[in-house]
Amino acid sequence: CHHVTGECSCPPGWTGHDCEHPCSSGRWGRGCANSCACDGGDGSCDPTTGTCSCQPGFTGQHCQ
Repeated sequence: CHHVTGECSCPPGWTGHDCEHPCSSGRWGRGCANSCACDGGDGSCDPTTGTCSCQPGFTGQHCQ
């Protein structure tokens, strides 16, 4: 955390003043700044890498 402001630089997948909150569903990356680009299923992805979590019947990088 920053020695003056006390604000932490959160690892990918986490947000909040003390990095205490995981990214909400549909968000990923540093500061949860990215939107998941997943078409099929519930549109969720890995909060760290953005890799889509495909539901049964959907395949491919974006779960088409």
